[in-house]
Amino acid sequence: MYMVLVWDISRTAGTGLHFNWEEDTGWSDALLGVSPSIATPTQPLTALHRVFAAPDDVAEVAEHLVRNGRRPSGEFGAEWEQAAHVRATIDRFRATVSEPGGLWTG
Repeated sequence: MYMVLVWDISRTAGTGLHFNWEEDTGWSDALLGVSPSIATPTQPLTALHRVFAAPDDVAEVAEHLVRNGRRPSGEFGAEWEQAAHVRATIDRFRATVSEPGGLWTG
């Protein structure tokens, strides 16, 4: 599972921004050029220490990057209060898909 958030250059401090979330690695970002196809390599967002970071922390880091064009110096290590529920749901889904007759055919 993954999620991508993108801000174009007109809404940021001089460069576009691409936020990416993957369940194994957490949040990462890349600065965009004049089009989304021109981007710096994606880098882990070290300010967000948790794979399931608190949404308010993600929003604050994104706001800082969008407005200032640089990563915040603070640390945002809080885990989202729903993280355990999300992990359990992912585990149940994977178990169901992997069962004989499930959706997994690989």
